Amino acid sequence: MARKVVTLYIDDTSIRLVVTDGKSIRERAHSPLESGLVEGGVVVKEEEVAARIVQLFKDRQVRTKKVNVGLSGLHSLTLVIELPQLPENMLAEAVLREASKVLPVPLEQLYLAWKVIPAPERKMRVFIIAVPRNTADALLKTLRRAELTPYMMDIKSLALARMVNEPTAIVLDVQPTEYDIVIIGDGIPQPIRTIPISPDERLSWQKKLPMITDDLTRTMEFYDSKNPENPLIPSIPIYVSGELADEPEICQSLSDRLGRPVTRLSLPVSYPLGSYPSRYTVNLGLALKQLAARSKTASLVADMDILPPAYQPKSFSLTRVFALTAAAVAVAAIVSQIAFIQSNAAGIDSLNDQLGTINRIVEQNQQRKLEEKQALSQAQVSQGTFTSALEILNTQRDDFNVCLEVTTAYLTSNVTLSSISHDGSTLMVEVLSMSESDVIQYARNLEASGIFSEVSIINMRRDLDGRMMFRLALSIEE
Repeated sequence: MARKVVTLYIDDTSIRLVVTDGKSIRERAHSPLESGLVEGGVVVKEEEVAARIVQLFKDRQVRTKKVNVGLSGLHSLTLVIELPQLPENMLAEAVLREASKVLPVPLEQLYLAWKVIPAPERKMRVFIIAVPRNTADALLKTLRRAELTPYMMDIKSLALARMVNEPTAIVLDVQPTEYDIVIIGDGIPQPIRTIPISPDERLSWQKKLPMITDDLTRTMEFYDSKNPENPLIPSIPIYVSGELADEPEICQSLSDRLGRPVTRLSLPVSYPLGSYPSRYTVNLGLALKQLAARSKTASLVADMDILPPAYQPKSFSLTRVFALTAAAVAVAAIVSQIAFIQSNAAGIDSLNDQLGTINRIVEQNQQRKLEEKQALSQAQVSQGTFTSALEILNTQRDDFNVCLEVTTAYLTSNVTLSSISHDGSTLMVEVLSMSESDVIQYARNLEASGIFSEVSIINMRRDLDGRMMFRLALSIEE
């Protein structure tokens, strides 16, 4: 038997409830809301809205308490940031630092959810969703008042994007108080825009359509300017939902204005002919994670969940145990590598001593012109062999000196060198700093120098003075 999924979406005008069972809709209903109960997607009167939810569940005889819930994207932000390759234990802090630089709101006022997405070699890209705490808290507290348990949460625009089975597409959802524009490029929904419509005005389509068309055109032009290698060609359709999905003539007018096909958003469930559930497309996007058709989405962030940790069910995690085990393995590997490097360094010193001895023997043999020709020939062969070895060592020494100069040149007053060693192809550099961001910038500068083929931060620890000690591996460019 297919699993039953209950979804709930609340905006300024109504509460929308959908119950799905496999690929079928078992129940769909909505409860209108008076002005002032929810404003701008934020629940203002929690107790009254909770009472409406309880009554709607009672009227429809829905007894399931676990729900998937949607949140308006009006006050939420999405962005993509790029980082150098980082160890997993440093990634979370680096994401928070970079997000704090670009987000217009302090992190203390936001809930962040993020996911690593495909990136160029030796880089990391992270997709971030930032939701205002007051907006999310008001909604989740309302659910608690209604004695419901949130299972997962998503912003409306990403719930809609989840239903598109194309790596590149345009989604337009029009509601009475707002409309959403989502452009999906290579499976990433970016950019995302939510534009409010004044609730005091019931605008006609003659007034709304030019406004929507202008915003849609500007958003597509912005995407094309950021992605000149992959522009939105005219054959890419606009998928519409909400009120617009019930207006075929307006859709045709929009198609004529923009010169590209306009079609209804495909739904992951069956419904009777002529009864397209345009009012409930957000709910169906919320349910898609648990429906049998969920594998058909092309979005790379379809599985993201923005439910804050404080509202998630408590569960035991073995993450700490695995982290300690991984740290022990890493330390053992580092000790082994240090021993290997030291052994190689001792071998080089020994070889240099041998070369010095042989050069002296060769000089003595050249002065002793009366020695036998066979002995002189053997000495010359030995000289050639060891001279070649010396040239190779001199070349490696010159390369190492260049790498050493670059490594020390990018040090700053906030990043100091603790130790350095090498094995001929890799420099192991240990630096001290109070700031992780300064070390990340130092790694970026080394990589940009072109001397090293790869720069990786492989370890960090805190010393007795409270400073952070970072260990970097610098692969020398051949």
